[in-house]
Amino acid sequence: MFDYRVSVDSSNWTGRENNLPQEGGALNAGYTPVDALCNISNKLGNHGLVYNIDWWWESFGTIWTGQTPGYNINLCFAKEEHKLLLPLGEK
Repeated sequence: MFDYRVSVDSSNWTGRENNLPQEGGALNAGYTPVDALCNISNKLGNHGLVYNIDWWWESFGTIWTGQTPGYNINLCFAKEEHKLLLPLGEK
């Protein structure tokens, strides 16, 4: 159903610092990726996309560059053209 995958850098969607200097999971998820996902959800919703019909959040990913982690937001879309909406919301 969601055949079109994309990974976006959370730093393009939020400037919020993480609460911990490492990756978290479940209720320990960091502020940075969660804030970015909220911003992405809002942007896609403003364009009329509906969660679990038009798009799906798959997971967070961590990228280590030195001592500081960076975070990717892994998303899936039902239609390939919906991926084009993501750059419209980057800060």
